[in-house]
Amino acid sequence: MDPANSQESIAGAAADRQWFVVGRWQEYAGEARANLLRIAGIGGFYFIELLNYYGLHLGPLDLPASVDLGFHRTMTAIVVAWTMMSLATLLCLQLRIFPAWLKYATTLGDVVLLTTTLIIADGPRSPLIVGYFLIIVLAGLRFQLPLIWCATIASMLGYLWVAWVGQLLVEVGDRRQLSVPGYYQLIMLLALLLTGVVLGQIIRRVRAMAEDLLVRMRRQVGGGQQ
Repeated sequence: MDPANSQESIAGAAADRQWFVVGRWQEYAGEARANLLRIAGIGGFYFIELLNYYGLHLGPLDLPASVDLGFHRTMTAIVVAWTMMSLATLLCLQLRIFPAWLKYATTLGDVVLLTTTLIIADGPRSPLIVGYFLIIVLAGLRFQLPLIWCATIASMLGYLWVAWVGQLLVEVGDRRQLSVPGYYQLIMLLALLLTGVVLGQIIRRVRAMAEDLLVRMRRQVGGGQQ
């Protein structure tokens, strides 16, 4: 075996090991930040839901109540379930319980709960549809390419499910008109896909930048010792 190739293999394996160790720490910190942002997002969403239910009348700012009690109770139940998931994640992080699958479970949980919310609300016409983009962006905080692709694919499937249910409700005579044209759906799917691709490229560039910095520092140290 060529000694030069052997040294390169050992160096590559060591670099991969170090990237794994650093990546796990960044996953932990990223999961904590993502969970904090998740809780803040849930709180903001529920605040707007309260405004929709009770209304707001402050001089020129007039937001009339626009949802009934049944809808409000359903949204409250979803918010409670979402909050419980966030608190369970927070407890795991506080206890230093961080299995590799936790980030996938929380990401898929976000997709399922958002999809459920959209189906109950205005389907693909709801402004909450942008939540799928936030889920993909939150996945980027963990610095793991597989998680980004998991979030991207799950969000695309969730959106397709919402669009299909909206079309089905129109066909059975629902008056809310929840369906959207096919090209709307294609644009949304393309935007979700490109968001995942861009985040993936950012993660790759971060690793390349970290490796390049490490090589430059080693050269400087080696040059200084000589």
